[in-house]
Amino acid sequence: MNKIEMIPVERLHHHPENPRKDLGDLTELAESIKKNGVMQNLTVVKAPEGETGYMVVIGSRRMEAAKMAEVATVPCVISDMDHRTQIATMLEENMQRADLTVYEQAQGFQMMMDLGFKPEEISEKTGFSETTVRRRLKMAELDKGIFQKAVGKQITMDDLDRLGQLESVKERNAILKEYGENNFDWKLNRAIKVQKAGKVRKAAHRMLQEAGVEKVPVKDNYSIYSGGYEKLYNKTCELDKWDGKKNFIPKTKKEEGKLFYTEDDTDICFFVKKKKQKAEPVKKSEKELAEDKKRDLAWKTVERAAETAAELREAFAAGMTVSPKNAMRMMQWALVAAYTAMATYSTPTNTIKAKLGMEGVYDIPKIIQGVKEKIMDMPQSRWPEMILIMFEGDWRGNKTKPPKFADGSRSYQFPQFKKDTKMELCYEWLTEFGYQMSTEEIEMMAGTHEVFQEVMA
Repeated sequence: MNKIEMIPVERLHHHPENPRKDLGDLTELAESIKKNGVMQNLTVVKAPEGETGYMVVIGSRRMEAAKMAEVATVPCVISDMDHRTQIATMLEENMQRADLTVYEQAQGFQMMMDLGFKPEEISEKTGFSETTVRRRLKMAELDKGIFQKAVGKQITMDDLDRLGQLESVKERNAILKEYGENNFDWKLNRAIKVQKAGKVRKAAHRMLQEAGVEKVPVKDNYSIYSGGYEKLYNKTCELDKWDGKKNFIPKTKKEEGKLFYTEDDTDICFFVKKKKQKAEPVKKSEKELAEDKKRDLAWKTVERAAETAAELREAFAAGMTVSPKNAMRMMQWALVAAYTAMATYSTPTNTIKAKLGMEGVYDIPKIIQGVKEKIMDMPQSRWPEMILIMFEGDWRGNKTKPPKFADGSRSYQFPQFKKDTKMELCYEWLTEFGYQMSTEEIEMMAGTHEVFQEVMA
């Protein structure tokens, strides 16, 4: 057993690799030491060769409080533990403290990894679950300054976990800079989609190659439109949602023409090249071809914005908390949403029936009675989900696209802004409960987005 020695306080130094940098308020501890002395010994190791004194492995707070209390010596156990054991001991001692920041935990776990510990070993030594250890290790890769600013803005663990889905540390840091701003969720969701698409892109290319589907040969900016290619709308493969196995290539009839594809960072779009007709087709001017291209890209922008916005609204609604303090206000919004749905003849019956577990029930009296019973038993936590459904309509039940910010009946023209009172109310409700609209959502809802500025020549 190691002998306890009384060592002068001035010979004790903080261990430079102790993960705990902020020792907190030492006033109360210093007062106790003044009255009773240091009741528990410190554990120290000799300073490295060329330096004097000892480094504190366990007891940094006691050391500093003893200095405040002007105590001359403190009881210490001088240990001969090796460097690896010193780090592990300090981490085990400090990791469970409530005042240790998430970033300090992350740095501590990374130090253990650097010393050769595996995540499961770190979990066993510190008492944290292996899942938590791996999550913290992801955080340790982030830029310290950017991370600390985000912590100052009260970034949530859920947001950090979502950020951790991105494999590129550079991309994580770039998006983390946006935390607290309107565009954080928008950019993060987009980056996650692009990453998911990238993971299955090779498999998609292989499937296209095996099926003999070629890429549209792009000779210039207008070749898709000037070469007789016609886009197959509603046949797009969203790679971020593809499982990497299921055949996504649309079937076409021989008379429809040969199938081709184009791709961007998340989607694969399909085209058919029409067979030449006997009559010479009317050739479009270069200006007309440019208009066609810009129009197609504009509609794609609108569709992506609608999809991303719907995902953000759903994610926020799913995380909303109904408390006694806001329950009455939430109930008022539920009534607004219900009356709005009825007034616009778009009560989302099918979706609500599905959410209530009443699929297959068509008898009106049974539906009414069932809805009453289910809603009476519904926990408050599900209110936001139902309100969102009533505001957005039954697009999921109908297996269509989420509400657009443009008039979808005129796809032959550039997107035209369409005022949507229901969606305005939906956003008013969400923002009242803390939702932050992205710049894109604000511009789309106001009709000031650049896609609405183009007009047909």
